[in-house]
Parts: sequence; C-alpha cells; structure tokens
Amino acid sequence: MAFKQALAVAAMEKAAGKIINKSLCEVPGGWLALAVTEEGKRLVFASKEETQMGKMFVAEKTVEENGANISVMQLNPNNAAVVRRFVKWASPSACGTKGTSVGFSDWLGVADAFVAELFAKRQLKPVLVDYTPDNSAALKRNFLEAVDTATWGILENGYKEGYGANAAGIKAEEDIVKALLYGYSMIGFDCSDKIDLSLEKLSEETIEKRYNELNEVFRAALAASYLNVEFKVGTQTVKFTEAELRRIVLEYGEAIMHVQFIYNSYLKNTPWDIDFELSLSKPGKMLTPQEHYLIANELQRNNIKLASICMDGLQEKEALHEDLQVHCEIADTFGYRLSFCNADLAQVDFATAVKFLKGKVHFKLTNVLWLAALQLIAENNSELMGKIAEAAELDVAGAQDLNADTEAGKAYALAYAKVLNPDKGGLSVEIKDYLLANQNEYATTVTKNVEMYLKKF
Repeated sequence: MAFKQALAVAAMEKAAGKIINKSLCEVPGGWLALAVTEEGKRLVFASKEETQMGKMFVAEKTVEENGANISVMQLNPNNAAVVRRFVKWASPSACGTKGTSVGFSDWLGVADAFVAELFAKRQLKPVLVDYTPDNSAALKRNFLEAVDTATWGILENGYKEGYGANAAGIKAEEDIVKALLYGYSMIGFDCSDKIDLSLEKLSEETIEKRYNELNEVFRAALAASYLNVEFKVGTQTVKFTEAELRRIVLEYGEAIMHVQFIYNSYLKNTPWDIDFELSLSKPGKMLTPQEHYLIANELQRNNIKLASICMDGLQEKEALHEDLQVHCEIADTFGYRLSFCNADLAQVDFATAVKFLKGKVHFKLTNVLWLAALQLIAENNSELMGKIAEAAELDVAGAQDLNADTEAGKAYALAYAKVLNPDKGGLSVEIKDYLLANQNEYATTVTKNVEMYLKKF
C-alpha cells in the first residue's frame, strides 16, 4: 500500500520540525525532506518498512509516528552521499559538449540553494561547484565539503533540472581519484606544469638543434601532417611555419603525452558520463591558434574525448580579445566547448563567444558570489568590512566599487584567500554567519549580479 504524502509529512513534522516544502521528494520506500529543527536543518526520512536507503543513512534519532518509521539525520557526508545515490536530480551530472553552462565558486557554501533558482526554465545549466586545489588549500575546505554543500542546496530548493560540479585545476592523480569518488561530474585537469616555457627564450637555432634530436620518422610524420597545408576552422584558417612547428612540439609535447596518460588511466572507461576539461593557461604565456590547433588535433587523433578546453580570462586576455573567433572555431571544429575562467573579471565578450561557438560554451563567473557578499557587507556592516579590508591589505571600498569591472572589485576578488584562510586569521566563519543571518538580502544581491550576466547570453 502506498505511503501517502500527507501522512508522511505529518509524521515527519511531528518527529523533527517544519518541513521545507520544496525539498520534499518521494524516494524508494518512502519520503525524504529537509526540516528546520531547534538544532538547525536536518534531513528527515519516513518509511513504512525497512528499506535499502534507510539502512545506509546515519540517523541522529529514530522514532515511530503514526505507524511510520522516521529517521532524523544530520547533514553529514555519509547522508549527502546517500542522497546523491537515490535522488538523481540532487547528484551532479555532466554538461557534455553542447549547450551553454555557467559555473560558480561558492567559497563560503551559502549561495547554492538560491543560485540554482535563477536557471529554472532557462536553456542554461548551472555548474554550482567550481573548486580547485588552491581553493581547498586556502579555505581549509576539502572537495567533499564543496559538493556536499551543493547537494544540500539543490535538495532544499527542489531544483530538478540538473547541475554540474567541476573539480577544476587538478594536477595530482590522487585528486582525480577523490573527485571521482565524491561524484563530481567534471574533471578539470591542469597540465600547465608540463609546458616548457623555457623554449620561449631560446633562439630558433637552438630550438632547431633540439628538435633535430627527435626521432627522424617522428619528425617526418609531423612535417607531413602540419607543414605546407592550411587547416580550415570555420571561417578561419590555421597554418604552421617550420619554426612554429618545432617550438610547439618541444614546448607542448610532454603536456600532450601526460594528458593522454591521465585520460586513459582514469577517465576513459568511467561507468557514468564525465566531462573532461583541459586547462593550458600559464602566467606569462598566451595560447596561440597554432598551439591550440595542434594540441586539439593530437588529442583527437589519440582518442581523447575533450568536453572543453579552459582558458583563463585574466592570464590570456589578449588571446580572448584578439583571437577569440579563431579559438572558438578551433573548438567547434574538434567538437568540444571552450570554457572561460574568471569570465567576470576579464570581461569576456559573452555574446560574441556564444555566437562563434554556436552556443557550446562554459562561462565561469568565478568571483560573482564573493563580490556579492562583499557588496552586502560594505553596505550594511562597516565594522566587518573594515576587518576584511585589513585582511586583504586594501583600502576600504564601498558597495558601488565592488564590481567585477572596477579595479577595487578585481583586487578584492583576487584577495579572497587572504581574507578567508583560517591559518591567516581568516574571517570565513564571521562572514558566513553574517550571510546566513541575512540570507534573503544576500539572495537578492546575488540575483541582481548573476542576472546581469545571464541577460548577455
């Protein structure tokens, strides 16, 4: 006999507290929801009989109400993992290579519940977690905590249209394994350490000598593949000189081989869809169309399935303004998306990128949630804003100056680690408590800032 919703809700509220209506969902053998209790938010599960899902939860207390078994649980990692397993829409899912998506870095873990709402009925997919090892080290908050926060936010909001979670900027193999275990839907691999920028300072004669030390058959194959030919990419063409080919092969050869090893070792045969994002951005280096084309061509030739190549808008500003069209058309030619990190601070031309990539693009609004928090604090809590300015080693800024297109806004955005790192007397707890206490106001500020970007698509 079916367990009616009204009976389940009545029993859950009697045992725990007020149910958050949007979170209520039917699951195998019962009902699941978040509730507001005297001890804070709790996960509540109601069932008539023992279930596989119920056995996997770690309960804070169990009671029987009106013939129903009620488990009241803390929002801990074990229970988040169970939710992701049985409530599919609460689990991250891959974006694939088509469509437009927008990523966020919620460093304080406060905004996920209401950010997702902004994407309802839009032809855009939110990536609510874009988290890097650098973020983890600065915030003392691991990758599991980041995806768990998104899980609870999605459940609370009842958002069923799908979201992504990107473990970005990964260099170590053990971090890839962890991200896969935690259910991330995107692996952003950073192979910039394998790019040999010392080649940029060498003379053409020295580079030619090194290149000629490579296997003769290998060099002949490269010449046959890339020289004396123009490659059509959309409305653009890419061609190579001998000097360019020699330098690119020496500079990027190790990176290309390392990417192949990583993909074949960890991502080739996953039992679920995973987006593989490749980051090549490196300080002091602008990716050229020739480099981009050769890397993409060699990876495709070796059956590496890229979902996207990520370009950092701050580090590659010139490439994204002077050569934006050709980079977009290279990506479109090889069937993957371009991903733009720090798209907000770098003022990436959203509409033009969408046009050139035929809507197949990922924008990372890396700093928008943090800047929204600072705007709210600057406007309403001068004492806390003073502490933030001191930690950031910056002049106190007003709310009107804390935008991504101002110098003050960019400076504060890039100083997040100084402000939030617990080892440096970070203010993360105080800031998070303030945002939670003023959650409606923070939601309004975030909505205003994010909507400003969404209107550009």
